Amino acid sequence: MATLSVRRCVAAEVAVIAAGEPEEKNYASSTFARQSAGECVYLVAWDGAEPVGSGELEWAPIPELKNLQVAPDRRSHGVGTAIVVAAEAEAAPFGRIWIGVSADNPGARRLYERLGYRPTGRTETFSYTYVAADGSKHSITETAQYLEKRLPG
Repeated sequence: MATLSVRRCVAAEVAVIAAGEPEEKNYASSTFARQSAGECVYLVAWDGAEPVGSGELEWAPIPELKNLQVAPDRRSHGVGTAIVVAAEAEAAPFGRIWIGVSADNPGARRLYERLGYRPTGRTETFSYTYVAADGSKHSITETAQYLEKRLPG
């Protein structure tokens, strides 16, 4: 991935990103709409002209990086780290950033801790429905543990 970059999504890129989603997912369009409304920043990682990961930095008193995802064939190649670093740059004026990690995702937790994130003690259990890569819908309940990083500002 010689040309990896992470940037805010722009309108002209939504269709390219959405083309890689199951038809009913609608994540790229809905997240771009949230960004347009000022609710978040939709960060997309690109390898040249191909989207290979994304995350949304939700604006709150403590900004929170949510829905970090990396294409399966691009994991362990620095894409997730690049998205986190871009989110930190966006959140720098706030002095800190949060990220939630599912209790059943120790690999992601190791990444965040390696990048300087520390436990807050906050946990949250929630239920949601998502559309998988094959277009099937799944309802799950998970518990997220929140980590925080202080940012130079």
